[in-house]
Amino acid sequence: MNKKFLIVEIIGVFVVSVFVVCIYTKDREPAGQETGKLFEWTKESGTRIEDGVSSATIFIDDMYVMYYTAGGGIWAAKSYDGLTFEKVGIVVGAGEAGSQQEMVTNPAIIKLSDNGYRMIYEGSQMLTERQDRRLFSAFSADGFNWVKENGVRFQDYGDDKPGELFTSVPDTIWLENGDLRMYYTRGTTSATALSQDNGVTWTKEGNLDLGRIAIDPDIVRLADGSYKLFFTTFDSEFGVGKQYVMSASSTDGVTFILDSGKRLEPSAGKELVTDPDIVQLLDGSYRMYYGETGTDMIFNINSAISE
Repeated sequence: MNKKFLIVEIIGVFVVSVFVVCIYTKDREPAGQETGKLFEWTKESGTRIEDGVSSATIFIDDMYVMYYTAGGGIWAAKSYDGLTFEKVGIVVGAGEAGSQQEMVTNPAIIKLSDNGYRMIYEGSQMLTERQDRRLFSAFSADGFNWVKENGVRFQDYGDDKPGELFTSVPDTIWLENGDLRMYYTRGTTSATALSQDNGVTWTKEGNLDLGRIAIDPDIVRLADGSYKLFFTTFDSEFGVGKQYVMSASSTDGVTFILDSGKRLEPSAGKELVTDPDIVQLLDGSYRMYYGETGTDMIFNINSAISE
């Protein structure tokens, strides 16, 4: 792979992924409560994926299948132990220059009831004075062969530049009533949307309130029905100091209370931890895949475990 091209691609993804989401607390009581589950994480040795970032990992026939952003588009890799991955290759490629999908990044995977899969992913269009970000989709019967679906799945306006579309870094979860909820970033706010047709059409639900910078959302529903939202942040303002993972708790998946402390910080010699991607293992523990880089902005995907 051309290293120079990959650096440019990953830097573009990083700008998309870590554009600040400042979420302000409104005057209402939180419906969530802090829980001790998934507080402590232990980093696993080694690198899961070199030259990649922003993963979404699922299980297909007891095999880990990871979708992630790298040079040329969205890639897939497979593993039988969750630690050593074999790269499959690009499964959703970037579009033509100037198109709404000239860069494709940040996949989220929906397992459909008919045994197929829908991928919601971000498509970026570079314009003269802004970069529009929309969400598109692809379908696969087996999780490896993907076909882009026509149309835009969802778009929302950002708060930074007038008229700029900023719908970024999606993550989805099935609700008990059969609907889908999507968490996404929209520039200076974070929001949720709902779908009642397996992710084909989406309606905005509302904005989230976390009271601090919060980007790269990843949602987990625990055994007791409560929710844990993982995200990355900085100590003060966007881009100042190191980037790390925090979490928040909720009983309804909409109103969250910030958990105390940091879940995961950069390793020695590194600056940024991005894009948490949490999966539950067969023994009940959880593994977090995450992007990590130093000042060179070349990302690898690493992992950590929480019992």
